[in-house]
Parts: sequence; C-alpha cells; structure tokens
Amino acid sequence: MPDEDWNTAARIAASIRPSIGSMWIDMLSRHTGGDPAMARKVYYVMGGLHLIGELWQDPRVMEVHVRGTRVTVFGEHGVHEVAGFPSEAAARRAVESAEAAQDRMDARVTRAGESVVVSRRTMRGPTIARLLDTGVVTRELLSQVEGALARLEAVTVTGPAARVVIRALAPLVPPGSRVFEGPHAVLPPGCVAAAEPLDADYVIGVRPGATAERMASAGQVGALIANPESEIRAAVRLVVTGRSAAPELVMRALTRVMAH
Repeated sequence: MPDEDWNTAARIAASIRPSIGSMWIDMLSRHTGGDPAMARKVYYVMGGLHLIGELWQDPRVMEVHVRGTRVTVFGEHGVHEVAGFPSEAAARRAVESAEAAQDRMDARVTRAGESVVVSRRTMRGPTIARLLDTGVVTRELLSQVEGALARLEAVTVTGPAARVVIRALAPLVPPGSRVFEGPHAVLPPGCVAAAEPLDADYVIGVRPGATAERMASAGQVGALIANPESEIRAAVRLVVTGRSAAPELVMRALTRVMAH
C-alpha cells in the first residue's frame, strides 16, 4: 500500500507553493537587518537567477537581454539598459538557471551570438484600442484588415514593430478558427491551435515558414504575417514606421483583391 503521508505532503506543498517566495524573503529579512530589498536579492542569488529573477517580477518587462555582464530590458516602458551583473560568472549562472527554469517561469531562453534573450512565452503588447488611441492605426485601416481576414485572405506587416502589430491585430481573426502559430504569434481569442499549416485556417507569426507563406500566397489559408521572407500575394500590405518599443504609424502600402 502507498504511504498516504505523501498525498498529505503534496496537498500541503500545493497550498504553500504560491507564497513560498514571500515566506523565504520574510525569513531572509532577519539576516539583512530587516532590509526587504536586500532579502529579495539574497533570495534570487540563492535560487540562481540573480538579476534575471528580480527583473522577471516586473510584469511590464517582456524580455531580458544579457550580453556578458550588460543587461537590457524590453517591455511596456520601452528599451533601456539596467545595472548589470557583478561578474560574467554570475551572469552565466543566471542564464543557466533561467534555461533550467523556463517552464516554471513561463519563459523562452534564446542564445543569439554573444547575447542571451529571456522572453515571456505570453508576450503582451499594445492592443487594438491602444493603437487606435495613439493614432498608430485608423478605423478605416482596421476595417480593411478585418475584412481581408474574414475572407481568409493574407495580411502582411513589415517594419521593426511588425511583430508587435500582428499580435495586436490577431483578435481580428474570426473565433472558432484553427490557427498555426509561427514565431512571436499569439492565439486569438476563441481560436484553437493547429499543429501545422496544412491543418489551419490561418497562419500568424513572424516568418512562419516556407510552407505557411506559400499557402498564404496561394490563398489556401488566411494569414497575418510579419516581415515575410518571401514575396507573398497579400490582400492588404502594411508598413510600420516606428520602432518595436514605440510603433509610430501603420501605413497601408498596397491593397490587392485576391482571387476566390
């Protein structure tokens, strides 16, 4: 017979888990002269994440970029450099800890040359309402995009802020659709994920792959694609003039009527 104490232990652990961090910080404060900020730093050092752990607690931070000891954050407050790691050894340990804790952090760790990017799997960004309020897009343009997507046509967005814009426009995909998610995509409300483009009604993402782009260009799936790697025959082509942290204006570059 199994030892029922393990089931009891599991229930207790589940009840404690949401508050374990604050419990540790309360305990560590006794060793930091009651300084909670220092206690949090000790906590993140002990856990291995170091500076990454502290930055990750700010919900406005979408990405943490580490290059040597230098650290830059990208998020709702724009892009800016913060005080970095005290040593390269500390930075390496933090990156390795983040790689090991990706599922728990709901993060994705990507190595690009000498840089490491820790990004949230569920990336937030400006909404359609925010784009309208700030004048980045017009209601007429949104109506054209919505109409194209309703007809299972392709919409492309190019420019540094293209990935931000496609994430904002994703809710225009009709609910009930099957969506193949390429890099930096988001699943629209009421939609379900498709394992591959051949199973999908729509493809969404940044350069979602040759197969997805060919199908979109041929009118076989609807699409919302940022910075496509091939010439896609799109119903609506948009160009973003601003940076990824601050899109300034979305212009309609070209509208085509696709064959049905």
